[in-house]
Amino acid sequence: MSDNTLTVTEVVNSVTVTPVNNTVTVSEVGTQGPAGTNGTNGATGATGATGATGATGAQGSSGVVTVNAPLTNAGTSSAANLSVSTGTTSAVGVLQLTDSVSSTSTTTAATPNSVKTAYDLAAAAQSRSTFTAAWDWLYSQSSTNIDTLPRLAIANSNSNTVNGSIVFVPVVPIRDFTVTNVAILCVTGGTDVSGTTVRKLGIYTLSGTTMTLQRATANDSTIGTASGTLNTRALTSTYAMTAGSIYYVAVICYNTGGTFNSPTFASNALGSSALAALLPQMAFRKASQTDLGSSVDVTTVSANAAYWMRLT
Repeated sequence: MSDNTLTVTEVVNSVTVTPVNNTVTVSEVGTQGPAGTNGTNGATGATGATGATGATGAQGSSGVVTVNAPLTNAGTSSAANLSVSTGTTSAVGVLQLTDSVSSTSTTTAATPNSVKTAYDLAAAAQSRSTFTAAWDWLYSQSSTNIDTLPRLAIANSNSNTVNGSIVFVPVVPIRDFTVTNVAILCVTGGTDVSGTTVRKLGIYTLSGTTMTLQRATANDSTIGTASGTLNTRALTSTYAMTAGSIYYVAVICYNTGGTFNSPTFASNALGSSALAALLPQMAFRKASQTDLGSSVDVTTVSANAAYWMRLT
C-alpha cells in the first residue's frame, strides 16, 4: 500500500498598474482556494476574481491666463493672446508717441521734440504780438481801426478840396479787416450855396489803370461843413478787406448849379511835385467827376496831398 501524497501549488500574488484617466487601478489576485482533502491528488483551488477599478482623479486647473486692465487676453486655454489696451483720457493704456504740433488726437502722447516745437512757435508768436502792438501804435492800424496815414505824419498844411475831384489815398491792412464806417477830419468847414451837392466817402480796388468802387457811404451834403469835426459815415454795407492787399480810400466834394465852398481836410503834403509824381503815386485825384464812379480810369490823374481818413 503506497503512501498518500499532498501536493501544494504556489500562486504568486501580482500588482497591475493601469493608467486610466489619471487614476491608478490595482488588480489583486483573489484568495487562494483551500487545499484538497487528504486524498489522492487533491485539486488546486480556483484563482480569485480581479478587483474593481479605482475612482477617477480630480479635474486639473484651467489653462486660461487671468489678467487685469490694461492687459487683455483674447486667447484660449491652450494658447494665450495677450495685449495692452489703448490709453484714453479716461482709461490707463498704451499710447503712441507723436511729433505733431497740430494733432487733436486723444490717444497719442507728445514727444519732447514736439513740445519744444510748440514752445518755439509760442515764443515767436509772442514776439510777433509785441511787434504788432508797436506797429498798431506807430502806423495807426489795430483790430478796431485803420488809418490811411499815421497821425504823427499829418502836417500843418491841410489841403483844400477841388470841386468835382475824387481824391484817392492808398491803404494796406496788416490783418483781415471788416469795414463798417469811413471817417475824414474836417479842419475848416465849407458849405455849398444852393445847387446840387455830392459829398461821399468810399473804398476802391485797383486793377491795371481801373479803379473799381467796392463800397461807399450815402450822399451827405453835411460832410466837411463843420470845422474841427471828425465826419464818420457808415458804408451802405460792410466790406471785408484782406491783409496785405492794396485798397484806396476815396472822397469827393462836388457842387453844380450853385456855389462850391471848399472844405479843408487834415492831410500831409508829399513834398516836392517831383516826389508826388513818382509812380505809383501815393495820393492823387481824378478831376471832372460828378460822383464816386463805379469804375474810374486813372490813366490821367493829378498828384494830391494825402488825406487822413480812418476805417472802422
